[in-house]
Amino acid sequence: MRCQGPSMNLLPALLSLVCFAAGLSSLGAAPAVPPPRESEELAARYEAVSTPQFIQGQKLISLLSIEPGDSVLDLGCGTGRLAQHVANLVGPQGKVLGIDPSFQRIAIAKRREAAGLSFEVAGSDNLSAFASSSFDRVYLNYVFHWIDKKEETLRQIYRILKPGGRIGISTGSKNQPSRVRKLIRASIREVLGEVPPDLFVSPFQMSQKELRTLAEQAGFRNVDCQVFPFADYAKDPEEVIAFLSASSSGRFLSGVGDERRERILSVLKHKLSKLQTERGIEMDHPALLLVGEKPR
Repeated sequence: MRCQGPSMNLLPALLSLVCFAAGLSSLGAAPAVPPPRESEELAARYEAVSTPQFIQGQKLISLLSIEPGDSVLDLGCGTGRLAQHVANLVGPQGKVLGIDPSFQRIAIAKRREAAGLSFEVAGSDNLSAFASSSFDRVYLNYVFHWIDKKEETLRQIYRILKPGGRIGISTGSKNQPSRVRKLIRASIREVLGEVPPDLFVSPFQMSQKELRTLAEQAGFRNVDCQVFPFADYAKDPEEVIAFLSASSSGRFLSGVGDERRERILSVLKHKLSKLQTERGIEMDHPALLLVGEKPR
C-alpha cells in the first residue's frame, strides 16, 4: 500500500507457559470466524501492506497521551511497527512489550527489538502473567474484532492497568462498511446468489455504541469513542486482494471452497479494476477509536 519498572520484568519461563497455552487460541475469532491461516509469506506480506493500520494506530496513540518513562503493552502487535513508534515516545526510561499469537509476525517484530522494546508470542485470552497495575497504557490496534471473549479481555486489561492508566482500541465499524467491502459483497452475490453465513467477509461486528458500552461495563471511565476516516491507494486489484488476505491472516473469503473463492475473486478484481485511477484504487478504512481511563 502507498501512503505510507519493574512490574514488566516478567520471568521468561512464565511468559513462555502463557504463550504455549494462549498463543493458538487467543486473538481468535468469534464463533463464525474461521481460525487464522498464518504463514511466513502472509506475515511478510502483512508487513508490506499494513500501512493503513499503522497510520490509524498512530492516530490512536496520539489520543493516549503516552509520556516518557511509561510502561506500555501492545496487545496484538503484529510485526511491531507501531510498538517501535511507541518506544520512541516512552524513551530510554520507558518500556514497551508487544505480544501476538502469530509466531511468524513476532519473528519479524523481533528484528525491531531494542533497549526497552521487546516482543513475545502470546495472546489476549490469558493475561495472568502480568501483575495487577503493571502498565500505564494498553492498546489494541485493529485487533479487538478478532478477540472472542471481549468482555473478559477488557476485564483483564483493566486489572493490569495502573490507576489512571488508559486503554486504546481501534477497530472497524459494522455500521460503516467501506466501498471495497460493499464490492466484495456484491461480487459474492453475483457468483453465489447470496452471502453464505459460513463465508468469511469481514470481522467487524460492533457499532460505536456497543464498543463504548463494553468498555464502560468493564469499569473504564471518561470513555471517548470517535470515528476516524482514512483512505489510501492500492496500485491495482491484486494489491487490494493482498491487503485483504494478509490483514485477515489468510481468512479472507474462506469457508466456501477454493473453486468458488476463485470465482468470487475474479468478479471482485473486475469490479475493482473499474475504480482504477492514475493514483491507483482508493481504499477507505473508517475506524472506531476508543480511549478510556481506569479510575484512580
